[in-house]
Amino acid sequence: FAEAGRALGRPDYTHAAVKNAEFVLTAMRKDGRLLRSWKDGEAKLLGYLEDYSMVADALLSVYEATFDLKWLDVARGLANDMLRLFWDKEREIFFDTGVDHERLVVRPRNLFDNAVPCGSSVAVELLLRLAVFTGEEAYERLAVQALRPMTDLMGRYPSGFGRWLSALDFHLGPVVEVALVWPAGADGLNGLLREVFGRYLPNRVVVGAPEGTRAALPLLESRSVVGGKPAAYVCRRYVCQAPATDPELLAHPVRPPASPPPNANARAKRVAR
Repeated sequence: FAEAGRALGRPDYTHAAVKNAEFVLTAMRKDGRLLRSWKDGEAKLLGYLEDYSMVADALLSVYEATFDLKWLDVARGLANDMLRLFWDKEREIFFDTGVDHERLVVRPRNLFDNAVPCGSSVAVELLLRLAVFTGEEAYERLAVQALRPMTDLMGRYPSGFGRWLSALDFHLGPVVEVALVWPAGADGLNGLLREVFGRYLPNRVVVGAPEGTRAALPLLESRSVVGGKPAAYVCRRYVCQAPATDPELLAHPVRPPASPPPNANARAKRVAR
């Protein structure tokens, strides 16, 4: 719903996404722990890896649909919980059950993407996306650790590892990073939004905030409106092209790149290594 709301310009779809997110985070969470099923007003069963990874990944889309920072914060919190509950540091793999789950003879770990992708592949893609949103290298490092052992399987049986391959494609890039900035209290974003979300760009991360907002996101550092108009910055590894205020110009961004925000080049080199 969040993706469709932006792509189709349907606020009702975005509203449905927000209502669903609110329901999951209230009715299906107890003491901070996601639960797996809900019926007759009661949530039950501890959430699995796929629950954490998919809900957190969906919340990133809700953030992109609303630019409400709380959804990004909650997604990041769920991702951190996911790492605490399901990530095995010694083996560098994800398990499907949490450390607080009942003891089983064998701790399950599904690796295949079938009609529904497995929790591990979504978790890897989630961490890669979060690394771009937040600038935290640790997320990308952990994602690569989980991705690397899958190389042989993806090569031999690609049809069974579709989401893994999507995560690998995101990692290899290029990822289109878009930062949208607009005057506080003003409108005029619609044309830029249609251009950003109206085309299929799977490897894309979009952030946005009114000028002067302390969003604490690397892509928004030192970004400003242009001539009082909303502006879109198209970036790669935080190095951005000149801002566009016209949708047609955004469709064919100009070069050379604009000056990157402080420390962006240093971070880009560290991540590349």
